[in-house]
Amino acid sequence: MRLLLRANAHRQVDPTRWEVAASPDTPRRERWQWQVCLLTGGQGQSDAPLPTAHKVAAPLPRGATVEVAVDPARVAPAVEILDPRSSPTVVRAESELVVLIASGGRVLVEDRHVLADADALVLAGDDPLSVGVHRFDGADSRVAVIRLAPVVDSAVRWVP
Repeated sequence: MRLLLRANAHRQVDPTRWEVAASPDTPRRERWQWQVCLLTGGQGQSDAPLPTAHKVAAPLPRGATVEVAVDPARVAPAVEILDPRSSPTVVRAESELVVLIASGGRVLVEDRHVLADADALVLAGDDPLSVGVHRFDGADSRVAVIRLAPVVDSAVRWVP
C-alpha cells in the first residue's frame, strides 16, 4: 500500500497537534495500535491520553516535532530524521509500515511524489520496499522516517 497524505488532510487534535495517521483511524472501531502526530510551537511529547502508549519523538525544522505513540505489545517504533541532500534510500521489511513526512521544504520521493512541508507518504505491504528520497527545493528540508515494526509475528497494518 502506498498512500499520499497532504498536510491539509491531517486531523487537528488540539491547537498545536495534528494526527497524520493512526491505526485504527476511527476511534473505538478496532483495538488501538499506533498513532503518528506533528506537534508545533516547539513542544516536546504531548500528554494526550492513549491506552498503554509508549511514545517516541524527534525534532523537525522550524520548531516542529514528530511524535509516535504505539501499543508496545503490538508495535515497535523508530524515528529517524534524514537530510535529503545526500539522496538516501529508505529500505523497509515487508512486515513494517513506514511513514515519511517532509519538513522544512519540498522533497521528492520515489522520483515521482513531491511532498511539501508536513505532507506524508505511508508505505505498507509489498509496495514498495525501497524508495529514494531527494531534496526538491528548500535548504532546510528534512524527512522524518517513522518505522513501525511488528512485535508479534504479523505485519503492521493500517486499519482504516
